[in-house]
Amino acid sequence: MAEEGYIPPHSIEAEQAVLGAVFVDPGCLPEVTLILKKPEMFWRASHQHIYRAIQDLSAEGHEIDWVSVGEQVRKNGALDDCGGNDALHTYLADISNSVPSSYGAERYATIVRDRGLMREIIRRSGDIRSMALDETRTPGDVIEKLERDVFEIAAQRYHGQTQSVQSLIQQVMDKQARMKEWRLKHDGTMLPGLSSGYSDLDAYTTGWKSGELIVVGARPGQGKTSLLLNLAENMALETMNRREDGKGGVLVFSLEMTATELVQRVLCANAGVDLKKVKLGLYNREEEGELKAATQRLAQAAIFVDDSFTLNLSEIRSKSRRMKERHDIDCIFVDYLQLIKDNDRLDRHLQIGNISRGLKALARELEIPVITAAQLNRGVEQRSSREKRPMLSDLRESGSIEQDADQVLLIHRKESEEGAIDTNELAEIDLIVAKNRNGPTGDVDMLFRKRFTRFELRQSVPTNWANIPQS
Repeated sequence: MAEEGYIPPHSIEAEQAVLGAVFVDPGCLPEVTLILKKPEMFWRASHQHIYRAIQDLSAEGHEIDWVSVGEQVRKNGALDDCGGNDALHTYLADISNSVPSSYGAERYATIVRDRGLMREIIRRSGDIRSMALDETRTPGDVIEKLERDVFEIAAQRYHGQTQSVQSLIQQVMDKQARMKEWRLKHDGTMLPGLSSGYSDLDAYTTGWKSGELIVVGARPGQGKTSLLLNLAENMALETMNRREDGKGGVLVFSLEMTATELVQRVLCANAGVDLKKVKLGLYNREEEGELKAATQRLAQAAIFVDDSFTLNLSEIRSKSRRMKERHDIDCIFVDYLQLIKDNDRLDRHLQIGNISRGLKALARELEIPVITAAQLNRGVEQRSSREKRPMLSDLRESGSIEQDADQVLLIHRKESEEGAIDTNELAEIDLIVAKNRNGPTGDVDMLFRKRFTRFELRQSVPTNWANIPQS
């Protein structure tokens, strides 16, 4: 709440200088409007009406002078707010005559904008305070609004840069040349997106790209968490090698396992050591050496883990935005979608729809891929042994998930098929690319090493454009 006699930040002189500069030299208006995007950035009401009239005249292609602006204010029905016709014309003439040139117009516009943003911050802070005092609101509601307000206000401080096609083409070619050089240096691949670490899968996806939502579906106990962690490890190691700025990495939201359990799995998968032995402390000296070597390898990978068990979508968005800002993360993993909290008053299908759309929106906002595990319904288990191969329709509350996902991967353990490998050590897997919005679908032949919780390609092929399956 403002103190008694408090006057919000503003500068009448800067506002007059900006308006006067436009009257003296209308050619400066394009630069001014890039900074002052809306009339409300002015403090004085009459200045808001004058600036709105200037914008209207400019949009219609008319000349801008103080007489035309006065007439436009009248057309907008704002004369009374400006003191009437005579007072307004006198004021406009005074402003026009008080500024010798448009020199400094951008600097004055910046002052007006910054004072306006400070007023906006004060106003929104009051709204946040009122919201926090409302007992029907949760801390998550307040934090979500606070973060949204901060992003919206920050966006008003910046304006885009106009560039020629020639300069943009050169930027694109330079970027592609760097990517090609890096790919040729590291095994000859040329993926447009982030590699999964599995060349046969990359042949279908051409790498995971910014804004994509990828869903990994399976029944409980089929290895969806293990696959997610294998992917996270592979991608973290790849981004470490690919980036030169020391930033990047992956963020993992683990809603089912603790961070310690999760890292234990990643360590055993990388080391090739039995997870059960590690849990019981029964590993031998050779295995201890493998674990130490894996620890050194993984120390180079930026994997950030959040093991909050009761996250809702707002909290995931908030934490992801912070990690993107601080570390410029390359990818987000969620284990798993149906554990994310949503409005309990809604039907579960609507909740899942909100969550899947929210994850897709997050991928687009942060311009990185989001990969989430999802549980399949029991219908898979109830089918006969020959029909246990999962389908898109087996996704629980599948309509929204299937629609929002750019790609859906389904894990099929071939234990029920004749001749398939499935022992205590090893399981034969079809990783089904069931949906691929921008590419072909098909199967990736894999093995799951149960003791190490590690997925491997049964027979790897190099990833290059010649190996991409045709749809």
